[in-house]
Amino acid sequence: MPASRQCLALKQRETAVRYLKFFNGNIMNSKITVFTLSLSIFLASCSMAASTTNTASAANTAANTNTETTGTPSSGTAESQTSLPEAVVADLYKQHDAKKSPFFQTKNRALVDKYFTKTLADLIWKDAVSSKGEVGAIDGDPLYNAQEMEIKGLAVGKAEVKGEMATVAATFTNLGEKKTVNFALKQTNGAWKIDNILYGDGDSLLKWLKDTYSKTSDSDMSGGVEFEGKYKVGDTTCTVTPAKMSVEIRWAKGSGVEMFFFKDGNTFESSPDKGGPNSFVFDDDKYNAGTFHRADGKTLSVTRSK
Repeated sequence: MPASRQCLALKQRETAVRYLKFFNGNIMNSKITVFTLSLSIFLASCSMAASTTNTASAANTAANTNTETTGTPSSGTAESQTSLPEAVVADLYKQHDAKKSPFFQTKNRALVDKYFTKTLADLIWKDAVSSKGEVGAIDGDPLYNAQEMEIKGLAVGKAEVKGEMATVAATFTNLGEKKTVNFALKQTNGAWKIDNILYGDGDSLLKWLKDTYSKTSDSDMSGGVEFEGKYKVGDTTCTVTPAKMSVEIRWAKGSGVEMFFFKDGNTFESSPDKGGPNSFVFDDDKYNAGTFHRADGKTLSVTRSK
């Protein structure tokens, strides 16, 4: 209640009380006057009560408003924990260890698609269906890269994110030996999906599956036209040599060999132990021109050298 209104109400009440005392002492027999003055006091009291009620109501409204605002999360200011790349990997381990794994089962294809990109999911499902309960391309535990296991201290690390690609490392001890398995993830339609599981030394889940189930071979991958020879990539060059279900890339600037695997369409993609993959995406099945997509998101033009 505003101070000015409260003071006014108090003054009205005090005035009415003084008049009542005066008239009670001098005209006690005047019923009308007593009634009028009593009514004045009553109205003044009601005015104060109403004002107090309004003030309390306003205070309660403000309190409720503040409480509601505090309890309401800010829209779009925090990323859902389940949408993080590491959360996908952690959940996969949780379900796998609880015997609810997407591997080695043929009852629920959606469970496979929940965690993996289409290319990898197709191959995992194909392996499960084709093996018919026997040992298939996946001849060990794909999350621990082992056949004999005594797992302790499993920890899923924080993701290293670069654009739409991410890498998550899982560390654990198996039979007393420390191990690391790296997960390459790709953001697809706003969701993180596992694109490959990397075991080191060029070994990966995708490699196991492609070596067994890829329908194309080095000689007939594109009607006899192969991705091989010398190519200009941006301001450097590379030499491409076909290998079993893959190609070996030797860069003019650098040393060593980088392996690229046929993925789908006219795409070849690397499977690094750490970080996102590099990829060649050609314009057609002649492999004469296309684009090189670096893991950091940069793109370079690709042309076959004559």
